[in-house]
Amino acid sequence: MITNNLPLISVIVPNYNHEKYLIKRLDTIFNQSYSNIEVILLDDCSTDNSRQILSEYASEKKVSHCIFNTINSGNTFKQWQKGIDLAQGDFIWIAESDDYCSHDFIEKLITPLLLDEKVVLSYCQSNRVDSYDEVTGNWKDHTDDLDVQQFSEDFELDGNIFIEKYLIYKNVIPNASAVLLRKKNLFVTPDLVLNSDLKTCGDWIVYFQHIIDYKIAFVANSLNNFRYHSNSVIAKTVQLDLRSLIVEINLKMRKVMLSILKNKKPANRNIIRLKNKTITKSLKYEKALLLIRNNEKVKGCLILLSVLDQFLIQYKFKKNLKIKLKKFIS
Repeated sequence: MITNNLPLISVIVPNYNHEKYLIKRLDTIFNQSYSNIEVILLDDCSTDNSRQILSEYASEKKVSHCIFNTINSGNTFKQWQKGIDLAQGDFIWIAESDDYCSHDFIEKLITPLLLDEKVVLSYCQSNRVDSYDEVTGNWKDHTDDLDVQQFSEDFELDGNIFIEKYLIYKNVIPNASAVLLRKKNLFVTPDLVLNSDLKTCGDWIVYFQHIIDYKIAFVANSLNNFRYHSNSVIAKTVQLDLRSLIVEINLKMRKVMLSILKNKKPANRNIIRLKNKTITKSLKYEKALLLIRNNEKVKGCLILLSVLDQFLIQYKFKKNLKIKLKKFIS
């Protein structure tokens, strides 16, 4: 059992219309083996019975704030930043209101953060759970296309390398509820607060900027339960179709990534930029084909031509370089 002489952890619970899951969520927070926590309850103008449930839990001695928005913010990352600003702890846990976890979740994840100050993000594997609390698998298959072995066991890794190998390709941390963050230097970029288009991948950007020049830790046990249901953000994104919209959001997000790289300048930034450039080209190519299929042929063809131009310029440059090298060698 962890005692109270260890650092305070601020648990931020951003809720919107999750009355069905709130009690289980909150009970698994208040029953943690690590007891030195403050709980910040934030409701984004729910229209269900969430307010009553949260009001009942607000009397718990560990609750430091219980705030009800009168107008829906339309962006969960505004709630994240509000919670971070209110937090008194050295570490942050964004405990999404429809998920839940094991009783030793904090105890297991805080360990690498306490042992090494360079570790700023510690997370665990997550179960897939339906709306009836049935575990339908876990999220390891989400990373198998990048590395089957790496996510089979616990590890610590340089944040820059983690970005280069994994995070530049996709968000390999699929659920915020599975993450403990060191509060120092933690913030939500203005892009996420002001641009609602990025809200489906904002956690990805938060992790990206936070771990540069620091370290990340992973616990292979599935201590977190990531709920997948008809009202979840990920489900709504799939329902929208709109693969073209997802591609567009991804392209916008990659511009934010470039801005972060320009500002923070990790040692391997050129490698990360090159990979980002390749992925961006692929996304633009996919966007062009989707537009053409959607009878927006002129717009699609223009994008396709721009992508092909970039490819041809790169090919011509490589060809000229090979010719110069041959002349130099001979």
